[in-house]
Amino acid sequence: MKDRWPLTGRGEELRLICEAFADDEHRGMIVAGDAGVGKTRLARDAVELANDTWSVHRVAGTTTGRAISLGAFARWAGDADTSPAALVRKVINGLTADGKPLLLFVDDAHLLDDLSAMVVHQLVLQDAAKVVATLRTGQPAPDAITALWKDRLLRRLELQPLSRAETITLLEAGLGGSWHSDATSRMWKLTQGNALFLRHLLDQELESGRLIDDAGVWTWRGASAVSPSLIELVELQIGAVTGDVRDVVDLVAVAEPLPRSCLDTLADAEAIETAEERGLITTSADGIVQVGHPLYGEVRLNQCGRSRLRRLRAEVAGALVADPDADPLILGILWLDSGLTPDAQVMTRAALAAQARFDMELSEQLARAAAKVSDDPAVTLLLASVLLLREDGTGVEDLLSSLPPQEMPTPVFHNAVNLRANNLLFTLRDRDKSWAVIEQALRSTPDNTDQLRTFAGLWLVTAGRPAEALEMNSAIDHAGLDSFGTIVARSTETLALGDLGRPGLAAERAAAAYAALTEAPHESFQGSGIVEFHAYALLAAGYPAAAAELVRRKLSADAFGPTAAMAVAAAGMTALGVGDLTAATEQLGHATAALGDYGKVIGLPYRFHIMHAEALARTGHIDAAAATLAVAESHRHPAYMYVESTFLLAKAWLAASHGAVSEAREYGYAAAEYARHHGQWAREVLALQAVAQFGDGAVTGRLTELADTVEGPRAALAAQLAWALAQHDGTALDAVSDDFETMGDRLAAADAAGHASVAHRQAGRRGSALTSSARADRIAHECGGAVSPALASARIPLPFTQREREVARLVSQGLSNREIATAMSLSVRTVEGYVYQASSKAGVTARNDLAALVRQFD
Repeated sequence: MKDRWPLTGRGEELRLICEAFADDEHRGMIVAGDAGVGKTRLARDAVELANDTWSVHRVAGTTTGRAISLGAFARWAGDADTSPAALVRKVINGLTADGKPLLLFVDDAHLLDDLSAMVVHQLVLQDAAKVVATLRTGQPAPDAITALWKDRLLRRLELQPLSRAETITLLEAGLGGSWHSDATSRMWKLTQGNALFLRHLLDQELESGRLIDDAGVWTWRGASAVSPSLIELVELQIGAVTGDVRDVVDLVAVAEPLPRSCLDTLADAEAIETAEERGLITTSADGIVQVGHPLYGEVRLNQCGRSRLRRLRAEVAGALVADPDADPLILGILWLDSGLTPDAQVMTRAALAAQARFDMELSEQLARAAAKVSDDPAVTLLLASVLLLREDGTGVEDLLSSLPPQEMPTPVFHNAVNLRANNLLFTLRDRDKSWAVIEQALRSTPDNTDQLRTFAGLWLVTAGRPAEALEMNSAIDHAGLDSFGTIVARSTETLALGDLGRPGLAAERAAAAYAALTEAPHESFQGSGIVEFHAYALLAAGYPAAAAELVRRKLSADAFGPTAAMAVAAAGMTALGVGDLTAATEQLGHATAALGDYGKVIGLPYRFHIMHAEALARTGHIDAAAATLAVAESHRHPAYMYVESTFLLAKAWLAASHGAVSEAREYGYAAAEYARHHGQWAREVLALQAVAQFGDGAVTGRLTELADTVEGPRAALAAQLAWALAQHDGTALDAVSDDFETMGDRLAAADAAGHASVAHRQAGRRGSALTSSARADRIAHECGGAVSPALASARIPLPFTQREREVARLVSQGLSNREIATAMSLSVRTVEGYVYQASSKAGVTARNDLAALVRQFD
């Protein structure tokens, strides 16, 4: 039988895949189907047809590799002790390094780990590669892979089994000659067109002598001894090889992708060659070995007993430990599952790698293994930090209480203190005890307190005491901090300066945090927090467009884990700031949903629920806003007192959304008072601006004072809004509306226009009232259907009769009186009368003004 059968019955599918490589609309093809229908063969043939202008790479998802972050792309990842985003970028850079167009073949994409799936998604999203990927129908796939065809980035081809006629054609082409009808019927009945099943069944029956060439006609004599199961046939295929070849397959199966150099040290060279020749394993050009077909690996792992698997993993781990380029996470997992005595260094490196990839459950397993064989306090602190991220407050306390302070060097002691204070504050929610721990440590070790002051500053700024936080940090020697300490300290200062209304200095501190993050990519989980605080400083000062651009530029789409949810939340915050309520509700809702149960103990979703409730209230979704705010209130957390005024403002907007203006003002004043008492001047401005948007001009004096203290245009513009309200000056309110829209706060611009309409109407200026009302309605519509008391009070219909409305609408479309007369079967004089009457009722004198007014209302 031929070693490689001709591709049969797949001509149309092959053409579609090849066309997808040149398709500008799509960036490749997903080939989906049941196991054994020929997905891999079809995709491989399509890739082989690509000319040499392409740089072709093949990766595969595997059952074992799925447990390892970035397992499919390990050869390009290198040192894994870095952030997921940095790893993704490094892999993409490695794949595209030769400058040729990249063609990536991904076999069994449903078995990819999430980070590997993210690499594929980013390659497609950035148009950095054409991709052909196979996928087993009915199997769950990573979200990043599913999105490829759901978002129409890749076409999806559902590959069906071969038809009966195609099966017969394949049998005749594969063996040559014709077939007895009984034999083809039996083959079709057993295989149902599954190409892999068919191939294995033929191999078995030829070897057994039951399938014979009888004078040029293939005849099948006797009953098949095999059960019609694909897995059983694969087991029979692999079972037919010698023990040393089977050992090669098993070694690769437990650890793929495996460096060839490692396999060479573990297995007989001749056995490796035989396994390659049989197609049981494949070796890439860069020396990475994988099982030849994913089903081989699955079957062998199922056949191996537990003891054999442990021994094989131990052998591979022993070989990998000598390889400086080995992925520490792969090595750690193999070691952990091998029965070898844990090596503290191996387990520690693997735990850090898992932590950097946000696999906290695995990180805990590895850290515990390290702690069992090491009494180094640093290892205990590593385990405690993992438990902190897993929100196991009691576990952290138990671990830290086991460390004798007198036996720890000062830096290690300070790390332990910070961990305990952090745990008490965020996980156990005991703010007072947390501060007591820090305060006691500062008194007992007056020298080299930079690490302690770093957390003390964080404690103060989250308590809503920004000035004290800056004073605490002023005594820190930043040159003596590690990357983590630098990022925390600068983030604290960014938030504090934002609360004080100093966006310029906040940007400087944020820049220092970004620089520290660049030097320590393994701290990437802090990146979204830095950007959020920096964006808040810009928003509060009155630079919403700059805040939105910052988030877009700094928070990349390849964020991973909780960081991705926080990035989406930051985007939602800035969307709310610029008045894009549709995006804000969608992004903030997605962020809280994406976090799931993670972070509930430490209060991570709390501030996102607050913003989401406000966005829902400002679109009139009162019940949803009330429910979301109730969730936020149930999760109120002592570590987030700095957003208390934001919480009160969300209550204010909820009250305003159902017309309770007095209640809304009361909550607004309460928010302003809280912020003022805590020295959060920028948040006080935001609260008083909301009070003004609720129609209260009595806040003019305080806003004028704040405008001399707080940087940026917001405070001064909010003071102008309040003054114009107090004066009932419609013209001034129109100007304020223009200025708010120019500043980028469209929601405030809509409210100012609404108040202007009311002021004009009260002054008897009907035309100006209509113009302002139309402007308010237009901006509210552009914001995604904003609602507010100001907008509700501004809505007045055009005072036209039906005929006047019809004529005015045609005027707005640019028709002349004669054209209108023809269209409506009226005289020109009659049309002139309707135009005059409509203009008079609208309070305008020019035809262009009437047209513009009607267009605004329409």
